[in-house]
Amino acid sequence: MSFNTVADNHRYYAFARHALVEALTIAGVKTGDNVLIPALICKDVVAAIHTVGATPSFYDVTEALSPVSFPSLPRTTAVIAVNYFGFAQDLEVFNSFCTEVGAKLIEDNAHGYLSADHTGALLGTRACVGITSIRKTIRIPDGAQLSINNPDFLRFAPGQLPFRHQNLGARFTLQTILVKLQKILRFPLLRWSQAAIRVVRRIATGSTLPISSPNAEFEKIDVAAPRDSSMKRVGKLDINMEIQRRRSLYNDISRLIADDLAIRVFDSLPEHCVPYGFPFYGDIQTANLVDKRVRHLGVEVINWPELPESVCRNAPDHYKNLWLVNFL
Repeated sequence: MSFNTVADNHRYYAFARHALVEALTIAGVKTGDNVLIPALICKDVVAAIHTVGATPSFYDVTEALSPVSFPSLPRTTAVIAVNYFGFAQDLEVFNSFCTEVGAKLIEDNAHGYLSADHTGALLGTRACVGITSIRKTIRIPDGAQLSINNPDFLRFAPGQLPFRHQNLGARFTLQTILVKLQKILRFPLLRWSQAAIRVVRRIATGSTLPISSPNAEFEKIDVAAPRDSSMKRVGKLDINMEIQRRRSLYNDISRLIADDLAIRVFDSLPEHCVPYGFPFYGDIQTANLVDKRVRHLGVEVINWPELPESVCRNAPDHYKNLWLVNFL
């Protein structure tokens, strides 16, 4: 994979939320329109919709992360389908609804870089437009892809912004060094450094995890290109090795986590799936037990997502008790 040139139907951005702003624009979303998104979603998606002047309208998902139903609203111009954790969302019900109401389908594949569905079709390429967050799979500070899959939409697509000339930064360089050292020394150096950062963050903010600002859902997103150093690193990735690493991790963790310890979100790992992580349901005690059982693999357990404020108030338990063994 080379990033010296950009494919006609691809554009690259610093973050997936930047790619989503462009995807919404290309799909013809305008001020006052409704965009349907799953209620199980992070705040960044909501901010992208507000940036283009549209209104985010939520649909619920089941514990299997498939849609329950779609609200019937005027001026519904786009629907977002999410490939949670790199597992392919079944798009049949989305396509049927979009055909019925005349909306465009956007495939949110933030978690699914390198992943494909049962037919072998890469996730992010199965709808009119798709977005993928490369940096969520590869340890780089920025990098996201917009795929314009409907040729008719190419005339609405902006040109590729010039990549920013900027190095990876001290933080990411240090993380890379720690990852390499811990493989040699067999000590969880990266985990120790992350724990130290969380202690400092807790003292400073009262929380071990980063806290978004109260206005995060309404902050205007200014679209930017990724740094060239990030994209060069992507170009050097051994894709087959990364696919094998993630699939092997998933299978290893699946064997370590008994059914009576945690409720796994997915029953099995499909053939073409490259998992973002290992998702499961449970309370904080369950998450701590899972963390202890898998930490020797150099991974950590995180809570996902930081729900939108309007969803938090009446969120069902499976939205609030969703955890992920992160493979980054």
